[in-house]
Amino acid sequence: MSAPSSDTIRQLAAKAQVLGLPQHPNLSESTRHLLQQADQERRLLSSSEIQSLCQHSGVMTAPLEQLQGQAHQLVDQARQDLLEAKPHLVKPGGALYPEHRAEACWRDCFHFLRVCCYAVAVAQPKFTNPEGMAALGELYAALGVPVDGLLLALARLQELAAQSYSESAPSLDAELLDEAFCELRSQINACVVTSC
Repeated sequence: MSAPSSDTIRQLAAKAQVLGLPQHPNLSESTRHLLQQADQERRLLSSSEIQSLCQHSGVMTAPLEQLQGQAHQLVDQARQDLLEAKPHLVKPGGALYPEHRAEACWRDCFHFLRVCCYAVAVAQPKFTNPEGMAALGELYAALGVPVDGLLLALARLQELAAQSYSESAPSLDAELLDEAFCELRSQINACVVTSC
């Protein structure tokens, strides 16, 4: 089987949109536009954006801002914990070897946490885009992404984020974060299984 062309990779990457909220019928046009813009810029929500979204959803703003502020730190902690528990992952033959695979995994984890924060802000934990997830599965298959390693990292990130967020967020908001992560992990599992 020949390696996929760079054009194919580019096309799949463009289609691999995890976030389905910009098409969500229950959200206002301004909310959908705000989320689409933040996602296209691949950035966390600003303080004013969180205020605006949470005003409509009833989610508490301060704990969510705090969680976003810890995003990079939480990803770093997940990486450290995972590599302490399973150092073989980054050694030759491991799911996150060589280093560029590991770096891509941590980068994806950050972006997955980012979109989970969007989902919490609008209280919509079923936030994925089915077509985008299918394209992500194809992209991962084409690039040979070690999905087992990614899912392990994501599971640890979910634990750490939930632990941190639940310290200051109401239980209903904390449940939203947990549900968003569960949705994401099950969709990654499903898209990867069907794409192989």
